[in-house]
Amino acid sequence: MKSTKTPRFVLLPYLALSKRWVGPALWLIPAGILLWWSVPQTAQLEQRYPFLGFIISGVGLVIVIYTFLARRAHVSCHKSNFVIHTPFYPIAFSYQRVEMVRPTEFKSIFPPENEKNSRRRLYKNIWGKTVIVINVKGYPFPKWWLRLWFHPYLMHPRETALVLPVEDWMGLSRSLEALRSNWLEGQRQRRRK
Repeated sequence: MKSTKTPRFVLLPYLALSKRWVGPALWLIPAGILLWWSVPQTAQLEQRYPFLGFIISGVGLVIVIYTFLARRAHVSCHKSNFVIHTPFYPIAFSYQRVEMVRPTEFKSIFPPENEKNSRRRLYKNIWGKTVIVINVKGYPFPKWWLRLWFHPYLMHPRETALVLPVEDWMGLSRSLEALRSNWLEGQRQRRRK
């Protein structure tokens, strides 16, 4: 029996972010509670900012939630489109928009020497990887809207293209090409009828 489960290809930039942020964020929650509990009510800090401890804990909690959502960010391929699932907002791209799917090296698109040191360290495991670049005829939403939801490394800086850094780039490439070919064949058959 053939499996009908859609494969998921985890997006590496979100995974790197979540691994880096989860530890410090987990420490913010008890640190904020400890600050709230340890500062006496008469202290000047407490009089000015009575909820400072809760704010720190709240920020930590929001970051922890984001890191767990970021670990789930992935690309999935379907019959008529592929979907980029960001931590908060999935965006579907029809195969009709796709012009070309090609592998390339991540560092040829985003040279590490042009990045800040902190980014170079954070994404050190991605620089040498092969990624899938999908040239598209246009985006389904304005570019500013996509930039709001997408990680900066998911949009090509010089072309109308998506950059998909995933671990199994060959599997993603095969899935995209096979499903896109099936979709194109279906479109040709409809036109003939």
